[in-house]
Amino acid sequence: MSVLYAGGLWSVFLFTALGCGYIWALNGPRWAYGALLGLAVLVITGSQALPETHPLRISIAAGLHWWKGAALVAFPVLLYAMGIRWIKKKVNARHDP
Repeated sequence: MSVLYAGGLWSVFLFTALGCGYIWALNGPRWAYGALLGLAVLVITGSQALPETHPLRISIAAGLHWWKGAALVAFPVLLYAMGIRWIKKKVNARHDP
């Protein structure tokens, strides 16, 4: 189990992707993808209820800190791109006959 704990967030992503691959290969129902994603979210949030010294909690929390930083950088870029797209759509609507 220590190998599993060491992977943390990346292990959860890997197992989720592997599960999606099995669902796809075995022609599983579409709702199974949502159920698997829900299970992955439940594992990630549930890991934070473990004791503070638990290795799984520590490794998932470290991964979540990285994603939080990436989201903080990506959010303004996404807002800028959405604003430019909205402006472009308004300008094109005025000039279309």
